[in-house]
Amino acid sequence: MRHLRLWRRFFAQAVVRETHYRAHFLTTLLVGLVQLGLGIVPTLLLFGFTEEVHGWSRAEVIALVGVFQVVTGLIATFIAPNLNRMTAYLTEGELDAVLLRPVSSQFYLTFRWINVAELSNVASGIIVLAFGLVQSGLTPNVGQVLQAVVLALCGLVLLTAVWSAMSYLAFWLQSVGPIGVVYLSVVEAGRYPLTFFPVAVRSFLTFAFPVAFATTYPVQALSGDLGWASVGLGIGLSVIAVLLIRLVWQRGLRTYASASS
Repeated sequence: MRHLRLWRRFFAQAVVRETHYRAHFLTTLLVGLVQLGLGIVPTLLLFGFTEEVHGWSRAEVIALVGVFQVVTGLIATFIAPNLNRMTAYLTEGELDAVLLRPVSSQFYLTFRWINVAELSNVASGIIVLAFGLVQSGLTPNVGQVLQAVVLALCGLVLLTAVWSAMSYLAFWLQSVGPIGVVYLSVVEAGRYPLTFFPVAVRSFLTFAFPVAFATTYPVQALSGDLGWASVGLGIGLSVIAVLLIRLVWQRGLRTYASASS
């Protein structure tokens, strides 16, 4: 509960900051809409020559693009502002002050900063998702919606764990700045259904870089193609990922030498 109250303060501070920089909100909204449009254009071009690709219709892929926009919007809102600062935390001595606080340092460094403007991308993603579902004629029931939400959350946790693991390399390397660029580039694969890729790439995008849990699987759940076994797998992998990331963080702290001393 203490961590939840602390996060609520983080969010309130972020909202206050955003009200002072309205141009930033409008710019973020415009950029998000442009990115969303660029994500849909390849789909429209592809399905201009065929009605179906590997079992996916145009409307279903559009719904998937909407889910992708929601997940990446949440990452950009709550995760990216923090993990992009990891090098500065470890090399400029900012971690020293965090370690003195009566709160989990890992929690603080992962959730301290929030970019509220990016929530506009989440909203636009929900609209695109709803449009895709209507166009595809899908009418998911409550159980299917619940499966999709849980799978998307598992995907969000797994993707955060992967980025965290990459960022924690700053404990042993001089800088991990470029890692964020590499991470976001690979995440772009989530704009497309898993079946569009070769088998080896599918395995990579499911277990090594599990973007499939954040995009493809939720849409399949909404269409009724997945069962609760897939949801259980996602939850199990998420729990394992969180535990492993915790171990990596603790290991990194044991090797950390104050940058300000």
